[in-house]
Amino acid sequence: MSSDDERDPGPSLRPTAPSTLAVAGLAGAALTLLLVTRYYQQAPDLAWHNSLVIFALAALLAWFAWTTRKALRPGRRQVRAAADRGAPAAAHGRLDGPEHALQIARFAVLAKAAAVGGSAFFGAYLGFTVWLATQSGRLAAAADDLPAAVLGTVACAALTGAALWLEHSCRIPPQDDEQDDDGPARP
Repeated sequence: MSSDDERDPGPSLRPTAPSTLAVAGLAGAALTLLLVTRYYQQAPDLAWHNSLVIFALAALLAWFAWTTRKALRPGRRQVRAAADRGAPAAAHGRLDGPEHALQIARFAVLAKAAAVGGSAFFGAYLGFTVWLATQSGRLAAAADDLPAAVLGTVACAALTGAALWLEHSCRIPPQDDEQDDDGPARP
């Protein structure tokens, strides 16, 4: 084993940094403000049903987060029910087989991508909403597009929140009962 292998613990996926989300949101807002001020007249009407698709994706990610959290962290009722039956409690944070670990890893990658994408689109919708709000007294089309832009902003915020919850739910809790290969268990 080389010295590089000893220092490099292997691949890991770190939680999404708030600064990454802020930069993605600001970039989305800035780009949208630049484009909408120049090309609003050529833009198609803003459809509200696009926001429904984003809300549906947010709901799906929230469901993934809830089921993943439930699988990795057994609740008090599950532990109490196992104790009442005399059975050992479900292993806290244990995955049954490599396919479950792979599923959790895929969810974590999906969550990270959805958080950054949701943040960028949140910024885009927010930039569009701000521009429409300032122009709604002057342009009738801007006043008509404003409710759909606000709905899109809220939908993207929900998507980003659900993605961050899924990402947090994919964290595997530390194992207290395992011993290190090199020595006794840590206190």
